[in-house]
Parts: sequence; structure tokens; C-alpha cells
Amino acid sequence: MRKRKSEEEAAEHLAESLEQALKWFQGDDSDVTVHTFTIEVPDVAKLRRKLKLTQADFALKIGVPVATLRNWEQGRRYPTGPARVLLNVLARRPDLVMEAIEASQPVEAAE
Repeated sequence: MRKRKSEEEAAEHLAESLEQALKWFQGDDSDVTVHTFTIEVPDVAKLRRKLKLTQADFALKIGVPVATLRNWEQGRRYPTGPARVLLNVLARRPDLVMEAIEASQPVEAAE
């Protein structure tokens, strides 16, 4: 079981981290450990084609402007936040996501 740090230890750790960040920002990386992470982003164009949707239809279904979708597909921009999560889930479980999307589409009432 891991011991909880005292407030004083936490404050010291935070101050040390901030000093390291400042050094790194100023170009001194001698005492800095830099961690990099690769975040998977699905091939949006490939995913869209797999679903047999036009850019306009796919953009409408996932709730983004067509221009945004084009930027993703052409590599000028990358999806972030909830859009990235949605696309990753869509790549793994397209049937489930498309069913949820269809269920959330507004239905026009009969007159």
C-alpha cells in the first residue's frame, strides 16, 4: 500500500516540478525528464470509407463541420478530445456507435 504524501512533501514536489519546467522552457534540459506519449488517431478517411459514407454524411453523423473532417482526412489537423474518443470507439465498434447515432437522430413528427 502506497503512503500518502504530506502536504509539505507535495508542495516540495510541486515546486521542484515547476523549477524543472522553467529550466526546460529556458532550454536547459539537464535535470528534466521529458515523457512523450503517442495517442492513437484512427485513419479517418479509411474509417469513413469502411462505413460507406460521404464526407458530408459522416461529418453530420459525428457532429463536426465538413471542413473539419477534410482537415483530418488530409492530415492538416487531428481530432482531439471527445472527437478522438468517438473515432477510436467507432473504429473498434462501428455497429454499436452507428446504432447509438441513429437512435439519437431527431425524428420528425407526423402532421
